[in-house]
Amino acid sequence: MGVTKLPTGNIKTRVNICLHKLSDRDTLSMATNELEGIARALPSDDFVPFLSCLSTTDSSEKSPVRRQCVRILSVLSAAHGDALSPHVARMISAVLRRLRDPDSAVRAACVDAVSSITTHVTQPPFSVILKPLVDALFQEQDSNAQMGVALCVSAAVDAAREVDASEMRKLLPRILKLIKKDCSKAKPSLLVLIGRIVSTCCVKSRSLLSSLLCIAVEFLSSEDWAARKAAAEVLDKTAATADRDLAVEFKGSCVAALESRRFDKVKVVRETMNQALERWRDLPDLLEEVTSPKGSSCCSSGYSPVLLSMRGSVTPQFRKVTPMKSSVSSCSSSGSSQKSIVRSDQEKKPCTLKHNIPEVMKNFRSRVVPFNFNSDDLDVGYGDSIHEKMESRTEEFEDLSLIRDQLLQIENQQSTLLDILQKFIGSSQKGMNSLEIRVEGLEKVVDEMSQDLAIPGTWKYM
Repeated sequence: MGVTKLPTGNIKTRVNICLHKLSDRDTLSMATNELEGIARALPSDDFVPFLSCLSTTDSSEKSPVRRQCVRILSVLSAAHGDALSPHVARMISAVLRRLRDPDSAVRAACVDAVSSITTHVTQPPFSVILKPLVDALFQEQDSNAQMGVALCVSAAVDAAREVDASEMRKLLPRILKLIKKDCSKAKPSLLVLIGRIVSTCCVKSRSLLSSLLCIAVEFLSSEDWAARKAAAEVLDKTAATADRDLAVEFKGSCVAALESRRFDKVKVVRETMNQALERWRDLPDLLEEVTSPKGSSCCSSGYSPVLLSMRGSVTPQFRKVTPMKSSVSSCSSSGSSQKSIVRSDQEKKPCTLKHNIPEVMKNFRSRVVPFNFNSDDLDVGYGDSIHEKMESRTEEFEDLSLIRDQLLQIENQQSTLLDILQKFIGSSQKGMNSLEIRVEGLEKVVDEMSQDLAIPGTWKYM
């Protein structure tokens, strides 16, 4: 005996009866099991009427009905898989319609439905699922909808088998701009989404990494503990998946930020921050990257190619500079002679330098140091390294001058406080002296009165 196909009207009737039973606590469990059985045994011709019945429920229905209408999409996609490929857009639309729901359980069901659809329906490209969700992410103004859409996109990215890194690389800057806006009301959810995108290893540029880390560090001090936890997760995933040659440049600032916030009052936030801190500490220091024997890492980290010619030694050996005691005129004459030697050597053997040595020596302010060198010892990028060292030394001098000024200011404030304290002590001493004088006067008066009372003849005159 063949299986008789039920008419479309019968499917709609059965689904509507089950949805009506969901609103009653006594029949909730039975209606849920019956509706899931219908979804698993549903033929492909009845997908459209079944989905239309689920989509027609409105916000006036009770919370169990709204939640089950979304949850049944997860059961349907798990049961039928790629057979639902022509209906993915309709299913995503049904999910988006429920994201404004005030009940958090309904929004959680939406996230689970998107994850199930992305996992089991693999025939259409991932962009078919991602595009409507991303459009809703930048268009929604409701706080519940923003939160739900961000979590749905995160679930879709996490559940996708293959994610286009270039597409994620284009999406990440837009989300970083969105989280800075005042209209963004679901910042913790957006940080969760940023962490999911970072996990796809899409951060390959220094500018993008810098913007990402600045926002994550900024949210470490947020008043919302969920935002602090999500920001720590972003830092953890960035240290784990970002390019190491780029990440080591930001190691110091990230470690300092995490160390300052590691004693958070919320336990789960503390654990996440400590995990991220250990991850960043495991990264090599910048000096280790410079002295690494691998030439590719040195080139990618932006260091001078002169280090590549010294792979045999750990630290480069430079020509020793011997200071000479001479007048300024002799130094200038020797400098001019060295310029002529350099020019003659450069005519014989071309050497490309981005910065000339006299221009680099200007950064030493009033210092004049004779520098003996040969053009054969110079390599491409050596002038750049010297210029960077001069700039760093100048910045150190400026920092030291600022610290000295601050110390002088503190010392002046301390001296002022000491003067005020001495004045106060002096005035209090004067007050004590005057009080002692008055007490002595009173004692004398009391002694005189006691002596007068002690003489017997004085009572007669009183």
